[in-house]
Amino acid sequence: MKKEMRIAISGNSGFIGRHLTEFLSAGGNVVVPLKHSMFRSRSDEKLRQALTGCNVVINLAGATINQRWTRKAKRKILNSRIHTTRRLVSIINGMEVKPEVFISASAVGIYPDKGIYSESSTSEGTGFLADVCIRWEDEAQKLSRDIRLVIARFGVVLAKDGGALPKMLLPFRFFVGGKIASGKQGFSWIHIEDVLHAIQFIIDHKDLSGIVNLVAPQPLTNRAFTKVTAEVMHRPAWLTIPRKVFQYVYGEGAEVVTKGQQAYPARLLSAGYIFRYSDIRLALYSFMM
Repeated sequence: MKKEMRIAISGNSGFIGRHLTEFLSAGGNVVVPLKHSMFRSRSDEKLRQALTGCNVVINLAGATINQRWTRKAKRKILNSRIHTTRRLVSIINGMEVKPEVFISASAVGIYPDKGIYSESSTSEGTGFLADVCIRWEDEAQKLSRDIRLVIARFGVVLAKDGGALPKMLLPFRFFVGGKIASGKQGFSWIHIEDVLHAIQFIIDHKDLSGIVNLVAPQPLTNRAFTKVTAEVMHRPAWLTIPRKVFQYVYGEGAEVVTKGQQAYPARLLSAGYIFRYSDIRLALYSFMM
């Protein structure tokens, strides 16, 4: 029988945070939400109180990247991740009784946009997203060495009630689906169910630390994803949506969809994690039911 754990989550009101809170609570754990107001306060007292007695801290906080990248938006995207992580690490490092594990989010956007990368790769991409990930991870790496640190590099999380998928499926519903630009850009994805179970797996496996790619073992291109989506939804996919359309709407932020990475979850697989959805076709069918 598993012992009840106290698990603190920053970003608990976000898309992944909501799912994770519900999942971990259903598993008999006490989930402690680290609210926005705690980080807005100049005093660390409320955060320190919330973290006291927690076995696990999961850091998911960060402003959405799916917006037009104005100078102000880019500053918010970066600072919301850097400052939250820095604050948590600073408080945890100063605690007398520390958590057992700190799981800090990052993204596969840290990798270059050509090639397939596992966690052993030291290659880093260029541009704003890669820079955000590098600096975000640097803050997490300042954690005291007597605490197990896991940096979870997320791919695109697929779920029918949030995240990118509902917007991605919308054009297909109206018979105007198609690849984006060349369609050659990488698309690393993971089903929300695997996110939840993989995080539980990381918590339970005390020998798992360092970089962990939270992606399905089937890295795709946008073209391949488009083809399977059209087949599953019984819709055509004959259009090509030009890069300029996204640049007009999102500015520099268009690179979220016009560029992409292909990552492989070598660490999870070698540790014995079994994916519930390792095939994109099965994943998409699960959302159609």
